[in-house]
Amino acid sequence: MTTIPDPQELRTALKRVIDPEIFENIVDLGLVYNVDVLPENHVLVTMTLTTPHCPMGPEIIGNVEKTMRAEGAASVEVKIVWEPPWTPHMMTDELKAQMGLEPEPVLEIEISAPPPPKKPQKKGLLSRIFGW
Repeated sequence: MTTIPDPQELRTALKRVIDPEIFENIVDLGLVYNVDVLPENHVLVTMTLTTPHCPMGPEIIGNVEKTMRAEGAASVEVKIVWEPPWTPHMMTDELKAQMGLEPEPVLEIEISAPPPPKKPQKKGLLSRIFGW
């Protein structure tokens, strides 16, 4: 009897698959949408690529299949989807910060309005003459 692979453990194992152009793992990049374990230990990985014309797509798919088999999958299907399309916002917060994609934190400082100007005081005759 073989053990049924845990989808979360399989997802963690996919962190060993590196996108050869970006040199980061496909899970932290946000390319892996779902990992399902079906009957007879068939694993379905639903994922995307950074672009539809990604030249490294076949290599990444092959590495996903090898990794899933190494984790106990009897068979593997990698389903590439384009909806939702991948954007850098799908990366983990840690990876975005590491790559410098997170905006600088906004400091929230409460600024009060300046006080209104003082009302001019009437000057007497001597102040007007001598400028006191």
